[in-house]
Amino acid sequence: MSDDTSKASAMQGFVVGALVVGTIAAGFFLSRSDPAPPPPAVPVAAPTFAPPTPPPVAPASPRQLADALFNEAMMAHEQNDQATLSRVLPAAMAAYRSLGELDDDGAYHLALLELAGGKLTEARATCATVLAKNPNHLLALGVSLRVAAQASDAAAARDLGQRLLKAYDVEVTRPLPEYQDHDRMFPIYRAEAMAAAK
Repeated sequence: MSDDTSKASAMQGFVVGALVVGTIAAGFFLSRSDPAPPPPAVPVAAPTFAPPTPPPVAPASPRQLADALFNEAMMAHEQNDQATLSRVLPAAMAAYRSLGELDDDGAYHLALLELAGGKLTEARATCATVLAKNPNHLLALGVSLRVAAQASDAAAARDLGQRLLKAYDVEVTRPLPEYQDHDRMFPIYRAEAMAAAK
């Protein structure tokens, strides 16, 4: 082989090698290129609407306030919480008396408050206003019976107990609002009437 042929072959090999190396290098750099950075995050705006405003609370009526005081006073009485009872009881009685003429449920509440405060004459008179309209009213008879028992009036207690027992079976079925609200008291008053009527 001549020197010229050897030089041509060597040059051809060099060119081919250069092309191969260039191709590999291009592939290397293409494969190593970093991905494009993500677009910047778009901040989410806070909601511009305000939460709904609750409807205004209607002021309690005088009767609702009286009933709330009644519940607080009776709970204190049942728990023998004399400090709370002495604070709430006068306000509760005053609240009912300020309402004017009471329905039978309100009169029953007032009579119980008067009884809890030891005001037996007032409690008896309050029950009498209910019994004047309905002589068989079980709640008024029950409080009247307790008034007689606290006053140690055995004859009056016996009479009231007999009246309550005689009216009980029919009266207890009447759909009066105060009967529905205080039905847990019926068996208690009935037991007290049975004890007093002996």
